[in-house]
Amino acid sequence: MQDKKSYLEEESSQGQYLLFLVGGVMYAIEALSAKEIVEYSGITKVPKINTSVKGVTNIRGNIVPVIDLLERFSIGTTAIGEKTSIIVVHIGEHEESMEIGILIDEVYEVDNIEASDLKKAPEFGSKVDPKFILCMGKYDEKYIAILNTKTILDIDELSQLVE
Repeated sequence: MQDKKSYLEEESSQGQYLLFLVGGVMYAIEALSAKEIVEYSGITKVPKINTSVKGVTNIRGNIVPVIDLLERFSIGTTAIGEKTSIIVVHIGEHEESMEIGILIDEVYEVDNIEASDLKKAPEFGSKVDPKFILCMGKYDEKYIAILNTKTILDIDELSQLVE
């Protein structure tokens, strides 16, 4: 897992980020970590799976597990609406790789955030566990959480069965 401090030090002069809304709050992930964005088209529930995993969906012939960010953050459940989408993220390496979908309210845009506008995330004061936040990025005169997809999509945690 990439250390938050080294992330800030290694970041180039600017990076592209995918900005999106979940639960009325704007978040971002590195644009390159998103393989594609698809319109929500229903999810098949899977029994005895982690509660933040809503189920699976078929995306171009691939069965992709879908997580609810609000459930993963333990702060609610994403309401399905007209603009609800799924961000498909490719994680892992080679034989260990897979795609996971992240359920979001709506896509906002892809934009640049300068490295000078990236700051270390505070360890308190957020509804979201700091382990899920890579850093804070200044966007449109406000700071938004840039999420750590490696921590959010931790396969070991997400694959724990629920009795």
